[in-house]
Formats: sequence, structure tokens, C-alpha cells
Amino acid sequence: MKIVTFENGPFLVNTYLVVNEEVGKSFIIDPGSDIGPLIDRIAHNGFTLDAIVNTHGHIDHVAGVNLVKKRFNVPFYMNAGDEDLLGAVSMQARMFGVADPGPVAVDEKLPESGIISVAGIEITLLHTPGHSKGSLSLLMGDVVFSGDALFNFSIGRTDLPGGDYAMLIDSIREKLFSLPDTTKVLCGHGPETDIGTEKRLNPFFN
Repeated sequence: MKIVTFENGPFLVNTYLVVNEEVGKSFIIDPGSDIGPLIDRIAHNGFTLDAIVNTHGHIDHVAGVNLVKKRFNVPFYMNAGDEDLLGAVSMQARMFGVADPGPVAVDEKLPESGIISVAGIEITLLHTPGHSKGSLSLLMGDVVFSGDALFNFSIGRTDLPGGDYAMLIDSIREKLFSLPDTTKVLCGHGPETDIGTEKRLNPFFN
């Protein structure tokens, strides 16, 4: 499994391209608004793009969904708990003063737990609400994509609709901190970290 990190958009969201090099297939996690160069890279490298998989429904993470769908005709996967955020994507755009991407619709509603396979890669779904109601962390082997739940020495904000501080703390403790300490954490914003480091040094837990 190869992972390409592409920081983009006014919120500097981390969009990830996950590639199964054995079969030449890939999928995108959390496409931001300025992902044209990443889209071009996918086409240039000849990877087959199978899907878009999102950790949650805030505008900085879904702004590029329609662009990817239009270019590659792929389905969009997200937990149904965040569909209300997609329904309010125009309001989110106005709130943050960014471009409205237009209506964004989920094609495949992900459950809160279980295992799915995308591009031949198994993804364990971990429901980690608190930043939003439907937030999912995506575990693939020894790597977890935490969305905006857990950051390097920080946590996601909880002052937006659907946010709940106590719920987020519980989600991280119960779902993410139960993973092995060596598990790499690829965050929705900012640099990567690992579970052991966050358990020891994250100020929200010490």
C-alpha cells in the first residue's frame, strides 16, 4: 500500500491517495477544494480510481468530491451520520467564506463499524464522533486515518454543528488509543503522528 499526502485548499486539508500497487487501483480520502494537481497525477500514473472515502462531511473535506466524481465517475462513501452536513454544504461555504461546491450526495453509506474493501484494500471502520456525528477513522493495517478526530498533539474542534467535546475525548480514548502504540496516525490537517506519542504527550489527555 502506497500513500500520497496532498495538502490543499484554504484550510490546508490533507487529502490522501491510497494506492494498491499490486493491482494498480486506488482511492481518495477527503478530497479538498484544490485537488486538480492530484487528479492530474492519478491520470498521469495510470492508476484506476475506485472510490472516494470520507472521514466526515465538513466542507474542507468534501469540497473536491464533485470534481473527482466528474473526472473519474466513482462512488462517494461516507457515514450517514454526516449527511445533514452535506445538506448544509452551501451554508458551510457561506459560514467560512469559501466557494460553494454545489450539492454533494453520498453514493454508499458506510456503517459505524465493520470492514469494507476498496481497491483491494481492507478498511476497518472506527466510529469516532465528537468533531461531527458521523466521523469515521479508517484503519488499514498499521495506519489509521483519523480525519479531524485526533491531531498531532491536539484534537478536532467541537464548536461546529454536531460537535461534542466529551464525546470526542471518549472516542479517542476508546477507539484510537486502543490501537497499538506503533500505529501511524495520518490526520485531516497537519503532520502525522502515532498512537503511542499521543497517549503519552497529547495535552488533552495528560
